[in-house]
Amino acid sequence: MKKSAQRVQDFQEIPAHNAIPDLLWFRVRNAPAETVYPQHAHAWGEFIYAFSGVLEVNIDQINYLTPPPYGIWLPPYTKHSGINRNEVTHATLYVHESLCQKLPQKAGILLTSPLVPALLDHLRQNPQDETQVEYIRLLQVLLDQLIQAELVGSYLP
Repeated sequence: MKKSAQRVQDFQEIPAHNAIPDLLWFRVRNAPAETVYPQHAHAWGEFIYAFSGVLEVNIDQINYLTPPPYGIWLPPYTKHSGINRNEVTHATLYVHESLCQKLPQKAGILLTSPLVPALLDHLRQNPQDETQVEYIRLLQVLLDQLIQAELVGSYLP
């Protein structure tokens, strides 16, 4: 067995969330090196953005790399798995399927405006009560920006 194949077996697995509590739900995760996200799918969309490091997301045997400042969009019910070989800090915006109609219906890298990384960083640096109107409004602006973003497939420009 190749050394790289052995190494993948040793990666730490982090379980996926089974449900989201709101229509828009934002989370930041600091994932240690050698973290595996087992294949899964869920009934909500997911926008993943790495602040540092590179996430590898596999969808239908296609690897998507998401270094800053790019993010990946996963529509509801998209089977995917992930891995990060080095430490990664990333944010995920979970989007209830009822809000996904205007978002791309296939997975891929989103070319976003500079406002998206700025909003994500603001949300990361300034944790707020998730029930505050101002917080919900920021998440809605983030969603509006993702709707306007260009989907470029599995490659980076």
